[in-house]
This record gives sequence, structure tokens and C-alpha cells, in this order.
Amino acid sequence: MEVVEKMLILTSLLLISGVCVAVDKTVNGGVGGTVELPSELGSLKVEDFRFLKWKFNNTDIAEKFSDQTDVNLHAQFKGRLQLSLDFSLTVRELRLEDSGEYQRVGLKEDGSQIPTYKIQLQVYEPPITSVWIQSEYTWDPENHTCAVRLVCSSSGGLRPSYTWRMRDQTGSSSRLHFFLSPREGNVTITCTAANAASQMSRNHTVRCIPTGDQTTGNTSAHIMTSAYIKI
Repeated sequence: MEVVEKMLILTSLLLISGVCVAVDKTVNGGVGGTVELPSELGSLKVEDFRFLKWKFNNTDIAEKFSDQTDVNLHAQFKGRLQLSLDFSLTVRELRLEDSGEYQRVGLKEDGSQIPTYKIQLQVYEPPITSVWIQSEYTWDPENHTCAVRLVCSSSGGLRPSYTWRMRDQTGSSSRLHFFLSPREGNVTITCTAANAASQMSRNHTVRCIPTGDQTTGNTSAHIMTSAYIKI
């Protein structure tokens, strides 16, 4: 299509006022996932249009002029958009910043505009589904204490942060290292994993009880783990 003809079509679209929104639709997706935004052309075919466009927050992201089709017109979506034969739009590898308003607009061959179809896409971070604590204990014969090393991990959610609570102390890390003497008895540590969508905690109770020849570094510790605590 000639540049002048394209400009005429765009100008005619801009002159049309009072565009009616035929349908409002909300689509939800998770970070890293894929969604399809339907074009809702009804009985019309792509060939019935001079042009069709998808906009994201009023910025062109995909378009079809006659036999020419361009996608990924916005740097944010580079390599992540795909148009189907009916002009439905697939968005892959979803990001939080993909949340917003998507509009399908079009101008038929006779110069009339079809109602704009608007879709609100909301992208969520996936929730954390489990939390677990790995532990390692070593007897320190010089100080007569157990060196305790804990590592907190989680699954499901993206970019989790970790916090620890032990007695009246707190820390922000996925790892915790401390010394525990046998006379302190049971000590419960809580690890909480959190992201924008959820948070989940797990308790880990330890007790230092050295056995055997302490000079060799042999030790044992009672380990008790509670159920998950989802908040």
C-alpha cells in the first residue's frame, strides 16, 4: 500500500469521533505465561478490512494493511507477539508491565469503522506454593556448641525475598548461620518467603544434643519441622 493511502486511512480514523466500545473483556495471566486476546470480528473476515490494528495503552503494537502485516511494533513486546488468521493476538512470556488496556480497531473496505474491542489484561506474579528449609549441623568442640547452617528455599513464586525470625531476632537472607548450645534446648526458627502475590512461612525447630566422641566432630541434633503456614 502506498504511503499516501495509508495516511488517508489513518486520517479518516482520527476524524471519527464517539467510538463505541462493543465489548469489555478482562483477561488474567501469570508472569511467564501466555494469553490470547480474541479479535472478536464476528462474521467479518480479515480480508474485509482495509486495515486492522492492536493497540496497547493507545500505542500501536501490531497492524495489518492489506497484505502487509507487522507485529512487535513496540520494543516492550519484541519477539513476544503473534497474530492468528482471525487477527487474535497472542502475547507470550508475560511481564508485569504488560498489564493494561488492549484495543482492536479496524476500518472496513467500504470506509466504515467497526466498534473498537477493548480488553483489560492483568498480569499477576504466580504465588509461592511451598517453602522448605535445608539444615546442616556441626559440633564445635572448642565452644561446646552446634554450628547450625540453614538455607530457606521456595517454589512457585518469582523473585521471592526471605526473612528469618529466631526468638526476638530477625534477618533478611535465604541463609542463616548461628551457634546453639545444648543448654538452650529447643529453638524454633521461622523462614518466610514472600513476593508480590503471596507469602508463606515454615517453622524449623532444632536442639543441640552432642553424642559420641566430641573431639572428632561427631554430633546429632533433634530436628522437628512444622507444617506450612500460608498467609
